[in-house]
Amino acid sequence: MKLVSGDGQTFEMRILGYQFPHLKTEPYDANWLMIAGDVAHPKGSWQFCDPCLLTYEAERLASWIDVVAAGEPLPTRCGFIEPHLEFRAVGGLRQPVLRVYFELAARPEWAPSQRARNDDGVWVEFPLRELDLRSIARHWREQLRAYPQRAPQ
Repeated sequence: MKLVSGDGQTFEMRILGYQFPHLKTEPYDANWLMIAGDVAHPKGSWQFCDPCLLTYEAERLASWIDVVAAGEPLPTRCGFIEPHLEFRAVGGLRQPVLRVYFELAARPEWAPSQRARNDDGVWVEFPLRELDLRSIARHWREQLRAYPQRAPQ
């Protein structure tokens, strides 16, 4: 998945594989995905690599993006069991945006933990009108096809 804004902010994440490729029947451990990310933020760029998402959470993210693309009423947030990443559709601004928030292993070294600073987080944002959300969801699902859910949740 790659998001790019006109002002130079970027977010790219890729699925590298299962965290535990040898486990196939454990409800959680069989489904953790290793996610690599590259981020360009106004304060600096960074990379992360961590088991951020479960297979079914990755599919839920694609479905959430589809709903945002359709302009339907939706939950404004798409979060996950491990709070490394969170996606938000933010309206009420001059133009609606998609924000990606970073915490824990996905947070840059230059930003202390949100919990330690009690701030509103580190994020990159992308004007919705600049994104081809349907294509983004489709490409994300194409990556995910190689890593199906292996055990029931």
